[in-house]
Amino acid sequence: MKPLTNIDTSVLKGVNLLLSDIDDTITEDGHLPSESYSALNQLQERGFSVVLITGRPAGWCDMIARFFPVDAVVGENGALCFYRDGEHIHQIWHDEAAQRKVNLERLHLIANDIVAEFSGTALAQDNPWRASDVAVDFAEDVPPLSVEVANAIKTRFEEHGATAKVSSIHVNAWFGLYDKLSMFKRWLYEVQGKKVKDILNTTIYVGDSPNDVPMFRQFPYSVGVQGIMKYTLNTAEYPQYVTEADSACGFVEISQRLLSAKDD
Repeated sequence: MKPLTNIDTSVLKGVNLLLSDIDDTITEDGHLPSESYSALNQLQERGFSVVLITGRPAGWCDMIARFFPVDAVVGENGALCFYRDGEHIHQIWHDEAAQRKVNLERLHLIANDIVAEFSGTALAQDNPWRASDVAVDFAEDVPPLSVEVANAIKTRFEEHGATAKVSSIHVNAWFGLYDKLSMFKRWLYEVQGKKVKDILNTTIYVGDSPNDVPMFRQFPYSVGVQGIMKYTLNTAEYPQYVTEADSACGFVEISQRLLSAKDD
């Protein structure tokens, strides 16, 4: 990974789409600082498109799509996308409602067994608002456990045939092969009429944890906030660049560089 300062201003001038994770990327210690919200608002006012891409639940994503200055939000690690079209919010789902119900019932049985096995974990408090996946909390509302514990939980889900990803606070699991990137591609094609190859040189993705790897791999201008350094990933899985600051301050760092590049 190279320092964010290594991205040339001429490159940043060509960027018009910012994609970003939420937890520990635009937030800090579980809060959304005013600086992050202000950065999102400034980006939208200056003509950038902004899509938030998160592991958070459908219920949260509905609120985010309605009240945040963003074009769309991909949620539950790619299970859904909610986006604004004028005054209305539209929804894209990977699975039909009946399939989501069946999957959730199976996932909760597995998750309950996992929480019983791994002392100190808990079902994430946002699970009631999830439609397609389940989240086990290892660092949000419980005393933080190690990344090694999170990886062991991930493995246990996978042994049951689920797809699982580690975020900075949760291990999320679902049935299906989708991820953050696949749903973003669907929104891009169905709503914007573009393919991802068309936007590679005009897009920046910002993230902080292993569930961002599909996005890091796809975009040549991928950026990790400083927290990405605590994870052991394969070389090809890290973002190309890293901010000096962590969490929300890192997000503001890249946002200000984008805005400044437009002024040069």
